[in-house]
Amino acid sequence: MPDSQYTSEIEKNFPRIVEKLTMLWGHEGVGAFLGHLLIDDRGDRQGFTSDIMAEIMFLTNLHEDMENDKAPVTGQAIWENPLVKNLKN
Repeated sequence: MPDSQYTSEIEKNFPRIVEKLTMLWGHEGVGAFLGHLLIDDRGDRQGFTSDIMAEIMFLTNLHEDMENDKAPVTGQAIWENPLVKNLKN
């Protein structure tokens, strides 16, 4: 279970993004979704704060690392992945 004392800025401000990431994580399509969050292809968005952009970039980098090195087991929660566990230490 994730650390209940820490709530990310994305969780606080964009629960629909968190819901979609939760559904997609570990499956095809998450990379495209993260890319879509980083690049405004509609032209009418105000953009994210630097804190939220940093979290999205972290998730993008984590996804790429996991895809290239240690793909998560299907259905594995992100915090159970060894790459994430090592970040806590």
